[in-house]
Amino acid sequence: MSDKLNLIETIAGQDRFSEFARLMGTSGAYDVFSRDGDFTVFAPTNDAFQQIPDKEMSFLMQEENLPKLKSMLKYHVLPGRLLAEDAGALRRTVNISGQDVRFTNGDCIRINGAALLDRNLEASNGLVHAIDAVLIPSRQED
Repeated sequence: MSDKLNLIETIAGQDRFSEFARLMGTSGAYDVFSRDGDFTVFAPTNDAFQQIPDKEMSFLMQEENLPKLKSMLKYHVLPGRLLAEDAGALRRTVNISGQDVRFTNGDCIRINGAALLDRNLEASNGLVHAIDAVLIPSRQED
């Protein structure tokens, strides 16, 4: 039996991810981790969520829009364990919803333009990387 925390516990245990953890719980997005296998989570920090206008967050928090919020949050999850150094060598991959995410490795490793901050936080069922922006599918770069 592993003494590592699972992804939900790892994310919830970090103050800087408190908004992401709250939204994952509210939207039901944590159910993705009930699937078998490992996952890699690109978790936006609380500062990243501050960049989203209040009006947009209020819209997503309305009961009828929770599926949109859940979809947005699931966009941050990839199947399998992807170490930061391996992400930096990739150009693109797909998330658990089958949507493309793109990586660049110039001044730092970025996923769809968001910089990886703390990297390779181990959990029993995957990895967490802190990022400095919320990933939104319609904001993908070409």
